[in-house]
Amino acid sequence: MSSGEFWYDSFLSKYKSGISHEFLFYFNVRDLVDNYRYMDRYIYEEFIKKRGFGIVAFYDISRGLTFFDAGMEKEFNIITSNEAANLMNAMPSRLFPHIDKALKNTKMVLFIHHVEKIIPAGDIASMTLEERISLVWICEWSVSPKISSVGSCIMLLADNLADVSRELLKSSYRIEPVFVGLPDEAQRKEYIDYLLKDDSVKTEITADEFAKLSSGLSKKSIKDIKLKSEAEDIPISFEFIKEKKHSVLQKEYGDVLEFIYPELDFENIGGMEKAKNYLLKNIVRPIMKGDLRRVPMGILLCGPSGTGKTLLVNALAKASGFNCVKIDMSRILGQYVGESEKNFKKCLLGAQSQHPVIVFVDELDTAFRRGDSGDSGVSRNIFSEFLQFTGNTNNRGKVIFIAATNRPDLIDPALKRAGRFDKKIPILLPDAGERADIFRIMVKKYGFDTDVEDFMPFAEETENYTGAEIETVVRKAYELASEDDIDESILTAEIMSEAIKRCRPSTQQVQFMTMLAIDECDDKDLLPDKYKGLLDNKNLSEDR
Repeated sequence: MSSGEFWYDSFLSKYKSGISHEFLFYFNVRDLVDNYRYMDRYIYEEFIKKRGFGIVAFYDISRGLTFFDAGMEKEFNIITSNEAANLMNAMPSRLFPHIDKALKNTKMVLFIHHVEKIIPAGDIASMTLEERISLVWICEWSVSPKISSVGSCIMLLADNLADVSRELLKSSYRIEPVFVGLPDEAQRKEYIDYLLKDDSVKTEITADEFAKLSSGLSKKSIKDIKLKSEAEDIPISFEFIKEKKHSVLQKEYGDVLEFIYPELDFENIGGMEKAKNYLLKNIVRPIMKGDLRRVPMGILLCGPSGTGKTLLVNALAKASGFNCVKIDMSRILGQYVGESEKNFKKCLLGAQSQHPVIVFVDELDTAFRRGDSGDSGVSRNIFSEFLQFTGNTNNRGKVIFIAATNRPDLIDPALKRAGRFDKKIPILLPDAGERADIFRIMVKKYGFDTDVEDFMPFAEETENYTGAEIETVVRKAYELASEDDIDESILTAEIMSEAIKRCRPSTQQVQFMTMLAIDECDDKDLLPDKYKGLLDNKNLSEDR
């Protein structure tokens, strides 16, 4: 067994300690465990075969009850006095009483696939009678001393834990959840080496690069990439993997997550040098070296609108090569009871599956609040789930939460405490040198022709402009240069100055938001030099 099969280690330790005889495996349960075995076969050969189970049976609502071999089916029929012989495809209410008898009279393993289709999430009051009966049987099996003494074992499998009735996980029952994650980089590399050993496909990248690029994919999806390459006679390349990966992830999580594929890196954004250096030194390099101790649990970018907070996150994703997703609450909130909470769990699980991953939350002050009774506790439930997830130290260096806000004073203090969004970086108005860089970068970004070489005069004319407002000026200059429908419109110094005169700053409450960001900052090294005195004055006033 590969050392990466943590789910199996977790299951085995719980089984051996006698914590439970009923387990709920969830998430990546339909993937290859090693190079050739799926979960049920893997468990059979590594666990069942060595422990003398008399019957191994499989149940799902579409195919009914099946057995590992004919002898086991015969044994089952003997124990149940042939009363279930014609009920193998019956609904659980008719079949489960006979399965109960077998579980209590011989050492049996029962796999129940797609358990979320048998006992779906939702209030018990909204369940059908059939679903309620199934729920009672499955829960009662977990606390049956007879099943425990015989040594039988029940294994429930679900793709998404949030789709399964929450009753299963109540403390009054003894059903142990076991998370089955996606393969890590080492496992993907081992599997890719196995797939490519016959040289049947061409590749433009190394196995190591393939392993890095395939983060967030199952082994089945990796195999699909290989088969598609083989069938179409197309070499496996960065673009080929990216296309397949986007398709898989969009299908799986596109309803609850927004995937970001940035094209600009740090070199393409002006200013923010202190923030860029911090992110490189404390996120990108430590994670690449495997030293996660320097990586903060979460980062809060504070500052006025239009200063480049979102752009900085995109550039970090590009510079690091990490996956990047955005939590959009409009995709999460649903109209039915329990739907929003279920979507949010899926959202977090989808993000976690792609580690190392940057998870971006824009306008954190409005996205997550404790809420009140007016929304039936939905906001409170989601907020609690978010607190728990962002405070989980097991995610350090794997799930990098970065949030942006221009009103940090409105964020719940629980989110800003140490161990969550514990590093606050002010993203403030650019100084003159940074504004000149932004002018240069914007002209280059849009491919505008210009005869201007020194942008400092325009930087001096645009004091208190944000990066977004400078972009507006550059676009206005192009508009003016193109008024006569000349094909080769050139941005001259005169046109740039005229554009500045016609465009006025539109960002509201810039000074107020700037002071909020400075007030929130707890690390002087992250403040632009001209603002350090303000932080010192703040500290002096607090000391008094």
